[in-house]
Amino acid sequence: MRQFLFISTLFFSIQLIGQINVLIIESDDQSNQAVGAFGNPFMVTPNIDKLAAEGTSFTSAYNMGCWSPAVCVPSRMMLIYGKYLWKAQKINARNKPISMPEIFKQNGYETYMTGKWHAWGNYPKNIFDTTGTITEGQLKTYKTSKGHITNITGDEAVNYIRNYKKKKPFFAYVAFNAPHVPRETSQNYYDLYPIENIELPPSVKDGLPLNKNVKYQYTNNPLSAKTMKKRVQQNNAMVTHMDKKIGDIIKALKDKKMYNNTIIVFMSDHGISFGENNNATKVAVYEPNVTAPLIIRNPKDLSPKKIKDRVYLQDIVPTLIDILNLKTVAKLDFKSLKPLIEKQQAVRETIYLAMFNAQRAIIKGDDKLILFPETKDLELYNLDSDPWETNNLINTAGANKKIKGLLKDFLVWQKKAKDTLDITTTYSKYFN
Repeated sequence: MRQFLFISTLFFSIQLIGQINVLIIESDDQSNQAVGAFGNPFMVTPNIDKLAAEGTSFTSAYNMGCWSPAVCVPSRMMLIYGKYLWKAQKINARNKPISMPEIFKQNGYETYMTGKWHAWGNYPKNIFDTTGTITEGQLKTYKTSKGHITNITGDEAVNYIRNYKKKKPFFAYVAFNAPHVPRETSQNYYDLYPIENIELPPSVKDGLPLNKNVKYQYTNNPLSAKTMKKRVQQNNAMVTHMDKKIGDIIKALKDKKMYNNTIIVFMSDHGISFGENNNATKVAVYEPNVTAPLIIRNPKDLSPKKIKDRVYLQDIVPTLIDILNLKTVAKLDFKSLKPLIEKQQAVRETIYLAMFNAQRAIIKGDDKLILFPETKDLELYNLDSDPWETNNLINTAGANKKIKGLLKDFLVWQKKAKDTLDITTTYSKYFN
């Protein structure tokens, strides 16, 4: 029996030594427009771009939505616990499921976190082996007696890697507050983005009233393009500052000979709009708000891929579990993207989105239907021909048939997601 235990322990130890490290880097409020590799040539993000050049980029990765104007809370709850939006809303200290770091810990990983938590159910100190500085969800300032928060988060991650001496692999979750407000950084980063060089998307219309169907608008009415350009400048500067710290983390991995033995995920929790669709908010189901960058660099698969299939940001956890062949009893709602990465096999036909009870959306193929139940408004877009959602097709030929089909798919999603909002009465003409 002792011999069996010794052999089993030895086998498990050898298995762990051969396992790959995992590093998840998450930003806050960063849209796809704030990454150079995602099509914005004016963005200065060389380190994020390098991860994209060596890995798989998902250019249509969605956050399912929110029940709180602090959209980061639902997004991170879904990531950490693997539950769809309305199930995640019910998680608390008494019923908390197995969390993301606990899954890795149960598979022999040493777990670490630094940065922003902003989630319910449990505290980082209870579910990570070690933690750095855990920051608030809403900072009053990035400037502290110990330095800029972006630098603190990045430097603590660097120090963790430099000082790591254990034989078992690590799982590190590095959660930057940037580029969330207040958008404070040093002048050299602002100087990279002169106001006069900033071009706003075609869906930004100066001087028009703010979108009446979207609450929590963080600007004055009517919309000012000048204000939006200033915010884009600040946002982009914060992202470039963060990118510099990501470069430091990558260098630390290379110095420790860990870079080619570490899966690196870069992601954000959700997007944000700076005037698109007459919105200056993150609480909307339009594309700039619900999509965010998702990149996975797997050292065992360095062929660059850019995947346009629509996925969820939170799919990344089951994907890592699948790639690493981890064992877990956790019941995760989200799906592994491994078949999509390796075999181009679609994992979803539809995407469901929800913001409070005020907004809903369903996407199938390139057709996107947005519902505003409180005003009974509907908007229909083709995301292939109209990616900025400027041409509402609701009154075009064939629209009714598309709407009816999309609403059927929406009802299927409502059942899966435990969404109790009744839309059949509000939009009864499409169900007759």
